[in-house]
Amino acid sequence: MASVWGAWLMSDVTQYLVRWLCHDLATPIASVMTASELLDDTPDAEINELIRFGARRLTARLRLVRLALGAAEADMAGGALERLLKDGLDSTSVDWRWEGDATGGMATLIAGCVLLVADLNRTRPLAVDQDGVTVAPSCTWPDPVAAVFTGSPASCNRGSLAAMLLQAADRAGRRLATTPNGLTWSA
Repeated sequence: MASVWGAWLMSDVTQYLVRWLCHDLATPIASVMTASELLDDTPDAEINELIRFGARRLTARLRLVRLALGAAEADMAGGALERLLKDGLDSTSVDWRWEGDATGGMATLIAGCVLLVADLNRTRPLAVDQDGVTVAPSCTWPDPVAAVFTGSPASCNRGSLAAMLLQAADRAGRRLATTPNGLTWSA
């Protein structure tokens, strides 16, 4: 019975993650497609630049999502992770206060926490330090997302990301918790 429950839960979380991912990538993909359709047979430098901009934005976002979802789990130099976050969140200011490299699964945990907090607090500046990811003056925590951090199963797109973050924290040997200002991790 437990394996049936686990399979159902995983398929449910996967479904929500796919919805979140498709929603998150829809705007940059639509921008590239619209610009490319405008070209028709006539080259246009301005439209070509729009396509290049959209493609760069999409590539940066995909790299960030790939790391956040654990597909690229690896140690990263602090500067490289900072650039990845800032490029992947082009409409969100990131105050990078992390010291040193992100090792032992922390790169994935940081990327995922930044994605979730940024998604919940659209365009508001974030800060990343040794303790977590924060947003001022306070972080928005919808009930279904907050419930995941207290042990409930994911019931929405963002909740599935929260569930994955809890797993990433466990793999990194950290405990993840919500605060009024964001997410913190501790040993």
